[in-house]
Amino acid sequence: MPNLLSLESLENDRKFVERQRNKAPKDRWGTSKMMWEQRLTEIDERIEQIKSRPASRASVALIFDGLPVVGQGDIRLDFSTEALASYQRIVSAAMATQNGEEPAVKGKLKGEQKSKLFIRDIVRGSMGFILEELAPPQVDMFNTPLKNAVEQTTRIIATLNVASIEEFSATLESTPPRLIGALQKFTKVLRDAGATTKIVGDENRVALSLEDVSRLSERFSDVEVTEEDVFYSGVLLGILPDSHEFELQLPDEQGTLKGSVTDDLTLKYVADQAFKEQLLLKPVRAQVRYIRTTRNGRMVKQQLSLENLEPRVENELFGRF
Repeated sequence: MPNLLSLESLENDRKFVERQRNKAPKDRWGTSKMMWEQRLTEIDERIEQIKSRPASRASVALIFDGLPVVGQGDIRLDFSTEALASYQRIVSAAMATQNGEEPAVKGKLKGEQKSKLFIRDIVRGSMGFILEELAPPQVDMFNTPLKNAVEQTTRIIATLNVASIEEFSATLESTPPRLIGALQKFTKVLRDAGATTKIVGDENRVALSLEDVSRLSERFSDVEVTEEDVFYSGVLLGILPDSHEFELQLPDEQGTLKGSVTDDLTLKYVADQAFKEQLLLKPVRAQVRYIRTTRNGRMVKQQLSLENLEPRVENELFGRF
């Protein structure tokens, strides 16, 4: 269970036990009061244990309310499936942005399999799901990448929820398009279903009311992510397999083009030595995809992705096609 949810539950237990201790009837030996005080000590020890030794792997609770939820035990299957899937996409995109990397707008994300969360339990007393990553073979001393991605997701949603229009635009500028698209989808799922949510992790939490969901969805409706393929002639200076980055020297002192590289192209470049020798430090034609995030028609972010390469024939003129 997420630390914040566990602490909340323990704090509620503590308040109840304190009330019972204060109401305990006086007797010769004080047995009843002593029993409640022992329970208080156990709760305090558990609280201190959680605070001093936080979990290193991802754990988060998604709690829903509103029209898709009936009572405290029933939730529409179509809504819960779509909501959980869209939340998973946010986490996967957030994990792919770690170490300053820009994830591809479409297709398989780098390390996507390692970003998977699993339904561990349901939240008692309300309609929600506890999602966790699978326990690793050995206990990690530091937070796993997936835990960091889960906490980052909650922080981003919380930031956007209270942001002014200017702050919202500034956040978009620093957020990869793939992550923006996932956030768009999640808020749309909530709004279309008339749902609210609370997201509670180990370190961060956020609550989205009907008004919050509507405001976020409206703001995201002004955001558009578009793609355009542009073909360049130049000299390939290199592809860095670990960081998935490329450098392409353009002709006529136009400078150097830099950006990310797709997984498929990186794999071929690393595994196929003949392919690499045809391209490295030689004239090439490059297919570069521009991914642009715009809001109300104004561009707020641009991402470059090298999609493909081929040797350039000797009589081909340098230029942009």
